[in-house]
Amino acid sequence: MALSPNLTMSTPSAPTYTVTTVPSQPYVIMKEGGGYEGFVVDLLDKIASKLRFRYDIRPSADGLYGSRDSRGVWNGMIGELQRQEADIAASDLTITPERDAAVDFSGSYLNQYLRLLVKKPQHTPEGLGLMVEPFSTELWFLILVAFFVVSFLFIVIGRFDPYEWSQVPPGRDPRGARHSFGLRDSLMFVFSTLTWQGYRETPRSLSGRILAVFWFIFVLIAIVAYIANMTAFLLVRQEKLPSMPFRDINDLLSDGEVNVGVIRGGNAYRTLRTSPVQLYQRLADYIDSRQTFVDSTEEGVRRVRSATGEYAMFMESASASFFATYNCDVMVYGASHFPTGLGFATRKGSRLGQQINQALLELRESGELTALHRKWWDTRRCGDPDANAQFKKQRDAPLTVFKLFPRDLSVAFLLLLVGAILAVIFLIVDVVVSKMRTTKFAPGAGQPRRVEDRITGERFTADGSDLKTRTDDAADGARGLP
Repeated sequence: MALSPNLTMSTPSAPTYTVTTVPSQPYVIMKEGGGYEGFVVDLLDKIASKLRFRYDIRPSADGLYGSRDSRGVWNGMIGELQRQEADIAASDLTITPERDAAVDFSGSYLNQYLRLLVKKPQHTPEGLGLMVEPFSTELWFLILVAFFVVSFLFIVIGRFDPYEWSQVPPGRDPRGARHSFGLRDSLMFVFSTLTWQGYRETPRSLSGRILAVFWFIFVLIAIVAYIANMTAFLLVRQEKLPSMPFRDINDLLSDGEVNVGVIRGGNAYRTLRTSPVQLYQRLADYIDSRQTFVDSTEEGVRRVRSATGEYAMFMESASASFFATYNCDVMVYGASHFPTGLGFATRKGSRLGQQINQALLELRESGELTALHRKWWDTRRCGDPDANAQFKKQRDAPLTVFKLFPRDLSVAFLLLLVGAILAVIFLIVDVVVSKMRTTKFAPGAGQPRRVEDRITGERFTADGSDLKTRTDDAADGARGLP
């Protein structure tokens, strides 16, 4: 053991006290070259200077703060004070009624609460992913199914409807429209109209036109819904907060996806276990069942940082704020529980406790205590460590936006289904009517087969030549005209 190098005082007759501690940032930090630094060490230096004593600081033998076992025996720093192995306990030692009955505490030099230290959720820009946000996955899938079903129906209509482009004789098709609504052209027609673009040819038959009309209605409803919802998503995009896996302790216990850690033998777990509130009892049982204890605050913080959101540390708010100030990937989250204070502990009945308490009052009145707190906490390296404050600073979004699901476009899908059924019905009607007309215009022996185009009312032979022209040529021959 060595005398603390932090003390730059006093007369050789000054008494020397043994200080037991549990290193914990930012209160007591072991320096690489030996000795200690931190908020409590700085504060202890100022108190020692006022009271004119020297001190020898060393870590607690078992590394614990102090709790009482079933036999009533204290361990940790509290136990060392009772056994007169130390004169002062100086660390982030919480003042509790149970400890106060075993030792003497100074006045609180820092007030705090128990809160959760959690991994800060990453809020990444949506990028191209924003383009699919307005519709749910199920709705995108159904639109894709509708795309292929309608394309298939256009292929069937183009192949079998006698009044479609594919049935036009080659001699009457100078533009090559006969090739419309095959496999490739049907897919391109449906895709181009889905994006509100035109296409070279439109269906020629009644069944194809009916299907096209109902497809256009479906596309109009879908695109209007997409644009409207996309506008809403763009309006609230800057207001969206990173999502947390839970809102409060009750939500955390219900989901069971996040482990909660506490320091073994520390005040946080003991406070939960002895609380008469059922919620805190459930949290203590939750911690027991998963055995998520850690041996130090630093270990707990490392586990929070290394996890991807499935581990949270239930700890003192001052310590949590310090780590969130210097580690930008964690933050203090949730409500505050169990207001407590930190203080120095001395042996029961010792005058030293009263002297330390008087020195603390003088340091608070002079503003030196506030200056020390600002030195170790108010660096703002990572901004405000309190997640609740961050949420409050962001105003509420002007709109509440939700993805659209198939039920939201059920009318559009129903109309498309009606159009597909009508198209199939009229396809059958066209085939039957064409058969009847073909029979009506059946040719005699040695005469070309006559065909009537129901769309234009023209008649032509199977080879594509105009029937009227053939009749006129025959009449001119009868008159002896060349």
